[in-house]
Amino acid sequence: MSKTQTVEAGEKVLDVLRVLERNFAHGYSPTELAKATGLPASAITRYVATLEAKGYAERIPETGRIRISHRLGQVAIQIMNSLDGAQSRLEESRNRLMRHLG
Repeated sequence: MSKTQTVEAGEKVLDVLRVLERNFAHGYSPTELAKATGLPASAITRYVATLEAKGYAERIPETGRIRISHRLGQVAIQIMNSLDGAQSRLEESRNRLMRHLG
């Protein structure tokens, strides 16, 4: 697979992921994903398998439909925690600077 093909495949996986982001509660059938992305069903099967293997998509146990996994929620929380920590360090630095200037 060439670098261009690899990039294109990655973009298509992300296209599927972006569609999955729209409906966590009910998820999508493979047919709905194919329609929403314009990709063939065989490609949807491969891309969903990739997302499932990496923990970014999961099957809803009751329906078998595909949805984004909780992993992305965990990533969002990690980002917020990192930003909160950075903000705290910035405030500490600002306060120290103001004490030295004042």
